[in-house]
Amino acid sequence: MIVACPKCGSKYNLPEDKIAPTGSKVRCAKCQHVFTAMPPAKDFDAELSGLQAAEAPATPPPAPKPQAPAQKMPWDDDEPAAGPAETAEAAKKMPWDEDEPAAGPADEGTPAAGAAQKMPWDDDEPAAGPAEAAGRSPFDDEEPADRRPAQKAESKDDEFLNSLGGGGSLDLGETSGTKASGKKKWIILGAALALVALCGAGLFIFKPWTRMNIPFLSSLTGKQQESVDKADKVKDIALRNVRQYYIPNEKAGQVFVVEGKAVNNFATPKERIKVEISLFDEKGHVLVSKQLLCGNTLSQFQLQVQSEEEINSSLASEVGILTSNTFLKTGMDTPFMAVFFKPPDTVKEFGVKVIDALDPK
Repeated sequence: MIVACPKCGSKYNLPEDKIAPTGSKVRCAKCQHVFTAMPPAKDFDAELSGLQAAEAPATPPPAPKPQAPAQKMPWDDDEPAAGPAETAEAAKKMPWDEDEPAAGPADEGTPAAGAAQKMPWDDDEPAAGPAEAAGRSPFDDEEPADRRPAQKAESKDDEFLNSLGGGGSLDLGETSGTKASGKKKWIILGAALALVALCGAGLFIFKPWTRMNIPFLSSLTGKQQESVDKADKVKDIALRNVRQYYIPNEKAGQVFVVEGKAVNNFATPKERIKVEISLFDEKGHVLVSKQLLCGNTLSQFQLQVQSEEEINSSLASEVGILTSNTFLKTGMDTPFMAVFFKPPDTVKEFGVKVIDALDPK
């Protein structure tokens, strides 16, 4: 809709959705006069007719037709349905069930009932006796039973010594299991102490820390020291609500806008916070960048109607900087906005970083 300034007569084209139903206050960009712009009158007769049409009762849907019974096909009479007796008989007896006779009561009472069937090769070896069934091998009778635990302990000790590199076996004789476990602990402890001593000797001889070249902070160059100082000055300045968007400008065409807030998280007040906004291509190369002090922003209406010179002048205004970017206590924030005129078509992403912040004097 077209809005005219009542003071100087300048006309502006404003979107209708930007004006509230009760009117919105706008400022003339030419004479800075503030006046109220009212939305256009609505056609209440058309809205009333639309509401009446919407409230008209809808036609009830037709009743569903009853479904016809399933048609009987000619092949349904080829075979009669099987009765309960025939189904039970078919499940009971199959053609192959007559190949082998069923087991009778006498067979079930034999010793082999419920056990695995005896095969022809089962006669090659004699049945296992009671000793073998209990897991005892035939050659266990060559030595008395009281010697077997000692042999098992000796085999475990031999395996442990062999794992440590020893070639012989340890003869424990009649030593009990408690003494054997105690000797194992002493052997493990001795091996661990020997390993620690070996590592300490290696560190003492070779001294690897003497080969590390770690420069002190005082040995940094001037540029490196300056970058470290700047990082300390802005390390607790956080960015919040950062966003970007395109907006049409009447005089400069399409412009690219980046805005957000810088928050002071230092324990002491800060002021004159400065940010840098950069635009990158798909390979991460910087296409264009801007550095500016926080504190100034513009409305979307101003971004649409003001010229490039007016926008740049407003964003660099010292009044906004002194108002919103001085003596920021802990937790306070200051806004920022950067406007890029005629942005490159290859822009794929953007970045914002804080580059400076001062202590109040």
